[in-house]
Amino acid sequence: MPALRARVFLMAAVCIVLVAAAPARGAQQVSYAALLKQIKTGPLIRAVINRAGGDIEIKFNNLAEWKAFYPPAAQPMLQRLLHERHIRVIFASRHHARATKPRSVHHHLRYIAAAVLGALALAGVAFAYVRWRRTRKPAHGDAAAS
Repeated sequence: MPALRARVFLMAAVCIVLVAAAPARGAQQVSYAALLKQIKTGPLIRAVINRAGGDIEIKFNNLAEWKAFYPPAAQPMLQRLLHERHIRVIFASRHHARATKPRSVHHHLRYIAAAVLGALALAGVAFAYVRWRRTRKPAHGDAAAS
């Protein structure tokens, strides 16, 4: 029983720690000048450039993230700086919606046709079995006369 209490206490402690853990934080919004300074000298591990949104997000060695909007003409310079420092660059893109094709219903018709053929085959087997039983079974009056 003491082992059970210890397990329950341990599970409760783990649950409390998991519930009390701080939720993940998003990228901190900073000015373009502060972000540019960190790109030039900071301890970065990667950068994500979102061309459609006009923003860049950088991630530091301590896993903190900064995000800032850049001027439209600044993207080539940002790419050059990141490339010179050998920092991994990811280009975010929007997911393109696939053109939806009208769904084919041929497989439904196949299942219906297979069910009809199966029912007909089953009816044919039942009919043949009934005919076979009738021809095999002698009448009661004929059996007494022989």
